[in-house]
Amino acid sequence: MLDAETSASEWRQAHGRAFLTTALRDRAMWWSWKHLEHGLAFEIAFRTDGIRDEFAGQPLIKAALAAVPDPHHGLMITVGHRRRS
Repeated sequence: MLDAETSASEWRQAHGRAFLTTALRDRAMWWSWKHLEHGLAFEIAFRTDGIRDEFAGQPLIKAALAAVPDPHHGLMITVGHRRRS
């Protein structure tokens, strides 16, 4: 997420703990917060696409993402590729 009138770091202070708690409850395998020059990235991995979709569908997650500093132009959600062993 990108900074806007408020910073992404302020968003993390307000929503980060609940965001991470939900991720852990939904069986996140790995996560990382990364500070960017003009914002913040939260990377997360789940064992299956179904678990990822359950996480994304949680009301708390939807509300947190709607509250990012610029939800229309400053939020990017991408789906990565799973590593195959």
